[in-house]
Amino acid sequence: MDEDEFDASRQGRPFKREDATRAESAACRSTALGVALWGRTAEHLQRQLLGPHPEIPSGFDLADFRELLRSVQMVGTRVNDPRFAWASRFVRSSRIISVGTQSLTEWEARSEIVRRAIEYLEAR
Repeated sequence: MDEDEFDASRQGRPFKREDATRAESAACRSTALGVALWGRTAEHLQRQLLGPHPEIPSGFDLADFRELLRSVQMVGTRVNDPRFAWASRFVRSSRIISVGTQSLTEWEARSEIVRRAIEYLEAR
């Protein structure tokens, strides 16, 4: 989210402590979902991609997955933006995950896992 998007989301009201608390809670929830979904190793990412659908961690709903995907996609679009050069090192320097004939960076694999999880949850 850039500054203009942030200002537009505020709809003319001041940013309050409750807003910060809500944003922090959402960020913590997305982080917890990401860790549960992606694990801590490239091998876990590969296992998630090899199954018919990713293993869905309990305690999260479809909205949580959509928010995580939005965050992952936002990072992906910022990689080539010079204002975020510091962050691009983390995304570009990731290992390659091979799944069949497909090769993905760790970041691309994370995005694909979330996308597939959403697809699975919507079909249930």
